[in-house]
Amino acid sequence: MRIPAAVLLLSICLSRSSFADAPPSPEVQFQHQKKSVVLAVTLEVLCPIAGAGAFYAGEGDRATALAVLSTISAGATVGSVFYLIHLSHQSPSGASGVVHDLESVSAWTGLVVGGAVYLLTRASGLSLAPDAVTSFNADLQQRLGLPQYGPQVPFRAQATGLSLMWRF
Repeated sequence: MRIPAAVLLLSICLSRSSFADAPPSPEVQFQHQKKSVVLAVTLEVLCPIAGAGAFYAGEGDRATALAVLSTISAGATVGSVFYLIHLSHQSPSGASGVVHDLESVSAWTGLVVGGAVYLLTRASGLSLAPDAVTSFNADLQQRLGLPQYGPQVPFRAQATGLSLMWRF
């Protein structure tokens, strides 16, 4: 007697559901859903747009602000470089020389300010990524009803050395 393949497949699927495992424990769920600080920082380092690590950790608002700001500043920097290259092949004199100097100054300003803002957004992204992952994991522990592991007080780093104090 031959059993049709569809009946055999249906019986296997139905029998499989009767042996379903119990729902995973909160600890197992936490281990499967937690985010990695190393991965967040690696994403932040490798991606040319700031905020990738924070996007990974679910910190969408601040990551979007960083991404938009770093994209605009990178665009201004690259545009300023191309405009400076364009201006370098011109040698005007007289009144157009004044305009050329003004354009050159504005291109250099765009280059410096755009580059500085881009570097600041990248540094902010590198700082935000671990904090966003830590916050996500703490929220996940709270949602799953797990006790918090690690220090209850946030870690504060302090550099020792010379300090400047203003006294009036």
